[in-house]
Amino acid sequence: MFVGLGLPMDAPLTKSYTYFSPLPPAGTDTAGSDAEGFVLGVDEAGRGPVLGPMVYATCFCRESYYAKLSSVGFADSKQLTQEQRERLFDRLQATDIREHAGWSIRCISPQDISQCMLRRAKYSLNALAHDATIQLLHDALERGVNVRKVFVDTVGPPASYQKKLQEIFPTIEITVSKKADSIYPIVSAASICAKVTRDAHLDHWKFAETPLQDVLSASYGSGYPGDPNTTKWLRESVDHVFGYPGIIRFSWSTCTKLLEERAGRVTWAADEDDGSGGGGNGARKTNKLTSGYFARVAKGPTTGLHPRSAFFSRNQAVHLGASL
Repeated sequence: MFVGLGLPMDAPLTKSYTYFSPLPPAGTDTAGSDAEGFVLGVDEAGRGPVLGPMVYATCFCRESYYAKLSSVGFADSKQLTQEQRERLFDRLQATDIREHAGWSIRCISPQDISQCMLRRAKYSLNALAHDATIQLLHDALERGVNVRKVFVDTVGPPASYQKKLQEIFPTIEITVSKKADSIYPIVSAASICAKVTRDAHLDHWKFAETPLQDVLSASYGSGYPGDPNTTKWLRESVDHVFGYPGIIRFSWSTCTKLLEERAGRVTWAADEDDGSGGGGNGARKTNKLTSGYFARVAKGPTTGLHPRSAFFSRNQAVHLGASL
């Protein structure tokens, strides 16, 4: 299904990426501002799951072709079987449709979702979703697609989201609504691109933690917290020391609670001598680490730059050498 498209299905998905299909032959604004316009839909897949990527997608076609594209049978991807979605996705690659239409995706890796939502300057899932949509629209325009109408399945209140997009793209007629994937066939087509891409990544998931490829089960279900298969996998796959692999979104409360219940408590001892925020009078500070077992790492070379930490001296730690 994805053979020949160039999507990174055979490598660990640790970084987000964008893919843009070849433009239809008549799909660029080469004739000037009066060239035939395009209608474009935007939807996502994988916003709620605790694991795997979140995928935003667009589908666009010439305005004169929209009625014909609508007759193909695109519908909200959640109402279709996997086989139906894949068949419709394959139709988008067919020559007769590619003459008039195209699609694109922004695939956001679970690691990037975790890093965005757990950083000190909070970057919400809504902001991440909005920025993915805006990027895809900019990409379409930069590639010469003469976008005149855009339909978006809302994230948050439709009115404020539509106003935000309209201010960024003032020359485009933008409609943001709830259930847009059930109302506008162009959004339905985008939802299929998003869902099929996410499912393919999960079906062919390559753990960045190589030894886990033959250890952990791939029976993690849909990834939604309410899915019994997902819940079972989460309970069986947590490591007492290392927690979960990078397929997990560590900012989800489902993950946090299971780590607190099943993983070991990590105690960080810091004191004033270290300048690491341990509190006054040399008081120790302990933190319960539940967000992916991330540790702060000193930047740059440290040998000889600072006196030995009082923590190591106090606990009579022995330097065993780098060779170990």
